[in-house]
Amino acid sequence: MATFADKARQAQQEKRAGRDEKDPADLSGAQEPDWDNPGTWGGESSDADDSASGNAGDPVGENDGPEPEPEAPPKRPSPAAKVAARAPRRRGRPRGPERVALTVRILPVNDRKLTAAVEQTGLNPQTLVEEALEAHFRRLKIQDPGAAKQEGAA
Repeated sequence: MATFADKARQAQQEKRAGRDEKDPADLSGAQEPDWDNPGTWGGESSDADDSASGNAGDPVGENDGPEPEPEAPPKRPSPAAKVAARAPRRRGRPRGPERVALTVRILPVNDRKLTAAVEQTGLNPQTLVEEALEAHFRRLKIQDPGAAKQEGAA
């Protein structure tokens, strides 16, 4: 039976194959430039004054017209506008409890076990990790130090 990770890997490979993507670093099929003729190095056209600016050969100080007005820098939205601009929550999806972002690295064996647990239980990795941490804290009898501070403030 294919694991969740195997299925995801296979789906990604099929998606790439469907787009016929070519690796930009793959030089197979690339034509060797004619090193003796520098005029052909720029690609299709052989214009000698082909430059990135398009101004090659123009006399200095001569412009075609008035200077363009500088654009005003874009205004940053206020925090309230950011909240208002955020996409609305999908129906049937109540907002969960506030969470703190945490990044950890785990051993490959634990990653494989976590993937297997996700497949067996149908729970997401975040829920499984939170339940495992809570069980571990209960076993060690570790209490929430923030709960005592909140009781003292009330």
